[in-house]
Amino acid sequence: MVSCNWATTALLTLLTLSSSGVHAAPKKYKPDPDQIKEKRQLLQTINTNQPLTRVPITLATIGTIGTIGPTFTRDPATLSTTATLLTLGTLPATRIPVTLQTVATNTLPTLGTLSATRIPATLQTLATTSSTLPVYTPPTTPPGYGYTTPGTTSSSSIRTTTSSTRTSSTSATPTYTPVTGANTTCYNRLKIDVLQRTDPDQFNMLVLAWQKIQASPDSDPFSHYQLSGIHGAPYIPWQMGPGSYDYNRGYCTHGSALFTTWHRPYLLALEQSLFHAAMAIANQFTPTAVRTQYLAAAGRVRLPYWDWSDPVTQSYLPPITMQQTVTVTRPDGSGNPVTATITNPLFAYNFLSSTSVAPFGTPWNTRLSTRRYPDGSWNDRSYLASSSMQSGFTSRVTNTYNAFLSTTYNLFSNRVEGVHDSIHGAVGGGGQMSYVAYSAFDPIFWLHHCNVDRLMAMFQATSPSLFVTPASAVGTFARPVPPNTIDDASTDLFPFRRADGSWYKSSHLHPANTIWGMRYGYPEVPCSYQTRTPAELDTFTTGQVNTLYGGGRTLPGTSREWNVRLLIDQAEIPGGYDIYVYGGTRPQDPYSDPYGKGYIGSLSSMSMGSVDQYKQSRIRFVDVSLNSYLKEYGYGGADPYKITEYIRKDLTYTIIANGKPCYFQDLYTAKYAVYSRDVYDSGKDDVLPYYTSDPYYHLNVTEGYVGGIKYLDEILYPVKVDGSREVPWAEVNSTRIQT
Repeated sequence: MVSCNWATTALLTLLTLSSSGVHAAPKKYKPDPDQIKEKRQLLQTINTNQPLTRVPITLATIGTIGTIGPTFTRDPATLSTTATLLTLGTLPATRIPVTLQTVATNTLPTLGTLSATRIPATLQTLATTSSTLPVYTPPTTPPGYGYTTPGTTSSSSIRTTTSSTRTSSTSATPTYTPVTGANTTCYNRLKIDVLQRTDPDQFNMLVLAWQKIQASPDSDPFSHYQLSGIHGAPYIPWQMGPGSYDYNRGYCTHGSALFTTWHRPYLLALEQSLFHAAMAIANQFTPTAVRTQYLAAAGRVRLPYWDWSDPVTQSYLPPITMQQTVTVTRPDGSGNPVTATITNPLFAYNFLSSTSVAPFGTPWNTRLSTRRYPDGSWNDRSYLASSSMQSGFTSRVTNTYNAFLSTTYNLFSNRVEGVHDSIHGAVGGGGQMSYVAYSAFDPIFWLHHCNVDRLMAMFQATSPSLFVTPASAVGTFARPVPPNTIDDASTDLFPFRRADGSWYKSSHLHPANTIWGMRYGYPEVPCSYQTRTPAELDTFTTGQVNTLYGGGRTLPGTSREWNVRLLIDQAEIPGGYDIYVYGGTRPQDPYSDPYGKGYIGSLSSMSMGSVDQYKQSRIRFVDVSLNSYLKEYGYGGADPYKITEYIRKDLTYTIIANGKPCYFQDLYTAKYAVYSRDVYDSGKDDVLPYYTSDPYYHLNVTEGYVGGIKYLDEILYPVKVDGSREVPWAEVNSTRIQT
């Protein structure tokens, strides 16, 4: 990691201006200077002769601001930093302390001694020394080898250690189950409300199966408990042999180019568990005709999705996910079909006992059920989650559509992940969905991620030549990575194995038609197209994308797409935080009602599991479309001069960190920028729009405000917390020739 200082700014700016693909907006768009009567703080001069390092900081609720005069010093050996950041006037008493970790570039944070009750003894054995990554030697039996039915596990014991990277060991090679999905024919995964309405037998078997795996013992690797735990807590290996593990994080690849691909076999593992559970239940019916009926329905059981950008249902939570009970047909003790009302497994997951949550951090080790927007008594308020989701629908559908215009797969993945992150925040409201470590325990997590996988399949169909390209690696539970490590299509997607015992890789998941071999499709990438050509699939899926998400198309012709880019090094603030954008009529108190009137979009960074845990240093950004907002307030067809003048005065930003106010002037890496780009739409249903210009960043909108960019290099070569610079997703000339 190379440190930079302000002396490099001129060179970087020169490189920026000379590079193709990005331009500063022509000055003719800049409005005349005027007095802007807003509560936003104006940017003040910073001493540019100092290096770009700032670690520790204090997030303060700022009153009258004095001069900013930072003095930065850095010890190269430790990367620790001290700074005099602000000469403050009157400050309120409430302050949010934030101190960034100082971590050497080749080590992981060190934990204190862990209690022996941290990880259930039946799940994992821990040793204290090793320097190897997880390895597995498959049995020598024929193909299909190693297969064990869901529920098989090995007993073990536990040791404790003071290292955050520890090695597990077992006395024998662990059993494992390849992640292969269902073993019947290919069936489409359906939208949850469509499934409930059009195939009630399959829905019935899905609910019964999910109830069954939620009631399975915690020691069952295909139980809801262990499958959910792969994502984060309780930080235990899942069907893996001895190796070095990072017990600070789960297996998930958030913030990585592998974000979309890793979650595909993850979803497939749950689908496989649901399928087998459904088949077992169907076999319990004794009347032949009834058993035949429900065996056929169980064979169709696939994981449903929640399309949070659907123009019909918009972003409201599916009604079934907010019902505490559900009526089903199930076999009684004699195998006869009976109607019963049961606890709805799609509403919440109830942990089996206090032992289940004992390994979790505070307060999760006392929460015996999942909740959304819980009140002080831990009562569920999913109706607030549904309302919060709907308020962001307009921009969400545009951001989803724009993801399909991406000219690299990595950019597509980042755009979808940005939308995905904001949904976790809007749905969780302080419940499990708001925390990376615990989100997968909430059943709605799986419906949410199934839609992410669906969008991935659709993009693969419409852009078959694009896929994962090398990018900076993100460390996971099974893959602690040193600096400069790269993720690419050949990176192992731990902990998931294929039928031959090898690890899944992203390359195994491309092109789009590989999902059919996993026995599932989507309505937009349907199983019925297995005999069609890739070109025919491209045409069909493109038409579906335009129909579903292209409601604001200008046909035919060129229009301008306006966006605000929000950016931050995710390591600057511990815990979870959000940067919200508002326009027009805004909520009176955005801190208590962040998704109220005027909400346009946000950058969300979920907490890893606690409010004092820092994430790996990495630049994260989100592009929030402004087009719907501009149209709503009468600027949809305005010229760029009027638009930049309007949004410069109107847009405001709010930062909430761990439920408390935070401000741009207290942060070092948080930035926002406004850019526009020309998009041409042929008007053809089977052709996606495409960019006909490079991005134009409108510096006149942001240069006068704290957090707003003044120079292009601030957004193209953003500064990380250690002073180095990162190019998260390189901007390229993306004009495409259509035939």
